[in-house]
Amino acid sequence: ALFNRRSPGGFTNDSVDTQVLQRMLDAAIWAPNHRLTEPWRFFVITHDSPRKQEIADLAGETAWGQSTNPNPEQKQRAADTNRRRVLEAPALIYAYCTAGRNEEETRENYAAVSCALQNLSLAAVAEGFGAQWSTGNVAKHPKLAEALGADQEWSLVAALFVGVPSKTPTSRRTKASAFTTWI
Repeated sequence: ALFNRRSPGGFTNDSVDTQVLQRMLDAAIWAPNHRLTEPWRFFVITHDSPRKQEIADLAGETAWGQSTNPNPEQKQRAADTNRRRVLEAPALIYAYCTAGRNEEETRENYAAVSCALQNLSLAAVAEGFGAQWSTGNVAKHPKLAEALGADQEWSLVAALFVGVPSKTPTSRRTKASAFTTWI
């Protein structure tokens, strides 16, 4: 799973069973977590969620506002693309982290949730799915936390789109030796 994990270029219309999503979330929380603060908070939007339209509209509104193109048709296309991306997602998981008792613990909490999302992504591959990490327009609206029911004090780490990949891109990595100093 580690070497096969990639961000899919898109997803099929196949839904993701809630039991499979639960197994992925169960794998996620086994991420390293210094001090066992368990800082992760997940919000799962399934394909048929009644809240999906609201979240999609927020993503579209954000894309409209973030578009630097002054052409209203281009802005509308950006908004529609982001709205459709949410509406067509087989599953979408928003991950937040709780604040720590101090700055150091807050940083550790954020890192733990990032590790949890990597675990979730690897679990998705093991289950025959893919996960696409996003911190873009689907995660930027100032009313997103309220729409999800998240505490305003929590920090959004990312949104993960989960589904059956319609195409899986290839990727490359520079060998670790290029970044490693042996002392």
